[in-house]
Amino acid sequence: MLDTSDSLFSSIPNLENIWIFIDSRNALIHMGPVVALLINQFSLNELHSHSLKEYFTECQSWFQRKGGLFYLLPLSTFVGDLPEGVAYLDQEWQSTTLPAPHVIYNRCHSRKVERTPSYKKALTRSENRQIHVFNSGFLSKDDVYNALKDSPSLAHHLPQTMHGIDSLEKMLSLNNDVFVKGINGSKGRYIMRIQKRDKGFIMYQNSFSSQSPLTFPTYSALYKQIRSWCKPSSYIIQETIPFLTVKGQPLDFRFLCHLNGRESWEIVSSVARVASQDQFVANVDQGGSIERPLSILHTVFPHKKSVEILTDMKELCTTSAMLLSETVDGHYAELGIDVGIDESGKPWLIEVNSKPSKRTYLENDRTRPSVKALYEYSFTKWMNKED
Repeated sequence: MLDTSDSLFSSIPNLENIWIFIDSRNALIHMGPVVALLINQFSLNELHSHSLKEYFTECQSWFQRKGGLFYLLPLSTFVGDLPEGVAYLDQEWQSTTLPAPHVIYNRCHSRKVERTPSYKKALTRSENRQIHVFNSGFLSKDDVYNALKDSPSLAHHLPQTMHGIDSLEKMLSLNNDVFVKGINGSKGRYIMRIQKRDKGFIMYQNSFSSQSPLTFPTYSALYKQIRSWCKPSSYIIQETIPFLTVKGQPLDFRFLCHLNGRESWEIVSSVARVASQDQFVANVDQGGSIERPLSILHTVFPHKKSVEILTDMKELCTTSAMLLSETVDGHYAELGIDVGIDESGKPWLIEVNSKPSKRTYLENDRTRPSVKALYEYSFTKWMNKED
């Protein structure tokens, strides 16, 4: 470790400590790791209420404790190729000139931005400069399904799935209960649950109308309403798996998977999520509550069975993360994976998120595991680069 208060380093931000790598062959001193969190545009006055404030504040503190520089990279700075960012200096976040990062974690929450030529150009520029950008884009639901559906070890953990609104009638002829999901939806939005009844259909939804449930006497009436809301190709249709519930409320599990320093996927945190009253999805952004997975499982299964189920869910998640990262375009190092279990305890994959919520963790006084995982991953990437 190196004390960066030395006058030799007066041109860089005042850091508590940082690691150095001495390249004697080329007479160079490398300092790092330097990591930037790429986020949507913001003003300094808005940072106190930013949805990621607790997360990036913990990151800054942990990087300083372990040795390194962490800062925020506004989207305009990344796209505009500007040598600046927002760092925590003198007990506050300040815009300042900063060194180029070794690693960028993309937390930009705009699919539209990620499709622009300027964003793609910035990604290419970073790659050419040997800056490692991970989670470089969103993963759509159909991308995830297509990447996993042919895996012998995963296919039987995926609900039956069809593409496009025009597949709804066929799916309803095979299943009396289905989910219609926007392929680019997030936070539990743009989801409909449709049930076929003896006389018509009933729909639960949370994004298109203030009224839910809605009833339709015929399929044509149902289809007409959905088409008025949705682009036909932007949705997938999935059979409804009869997941375990808690006091009648939907239950699922969120596993945060991260690449570690050995380039292996591991589970760094997990929570059980219970839907709020009158909600049909368990997302925290839709009012769901979180519990410890084993505590929830113990209310239904014996201890040994609960441990087996949790182990199976974790294995499903790490296997899915590994296959996805090897199959889809771009680099991914952190994924939030949602899993449900049926009454037998079999795990089913619900969704994979490349911009996982930082709200789904059990609060305590410790630094959250995902912050430690980011540091370990970034430190290894930096050291391997210098080697």
